Amino acid sequence: MQPNSAHSGSRAVPAADRTQWVTFAGIILMLGGLFGVINGLVALLDHGYYATTPDHGTRLLVFGFALWGWIWVLFGCVQMLTSLGVFLGVRGAPITGVVLASASMIGQLAFLSAFPLWSLVSMAMSVLVIYGLLSVPRPVVATQD
Repeated sequence: MQPNSAHSGSRAVPAADRTQWVTFAGIILMLGGLFGVINGLVALLDHGYYATTPDHGTRLLVFGFALWGWIWVLFGCVQMLTSLGVFLGVRGAPITGVVLASASMIGQLAFLSAFPLWSLVSMAMSVLVIYGLLSVPRPVVATQD
């Protein structure tokens, strides 16, 4: 049996082709997913927690707290599963992670009025995920003249 190579058509990226940035991005993606699940559970269990002023009622941006709660719980679970794909070297996981981190940044805009500092920290985490997943150096193949 030959070892897994990047050119053999396999679905996994060899461990030697991954960098510490990819591992870091996977960890931050996992933490972002965990924080999303926690945000969702808080929105589901304590409807007044995210209310900033009395005139906002039970709505956050366009949806009610219950729907935002379920969205964040499901989104967080998908982020955590994607981070496992990043750790295992699944080829589609980095692009999925970038898409999820981008969507997370957009979703955090809804929470800016409730928790501005936390939303900005979550957005910064998403930027680190995107950078870590897109900054993977390509291996250079030496040629002989």
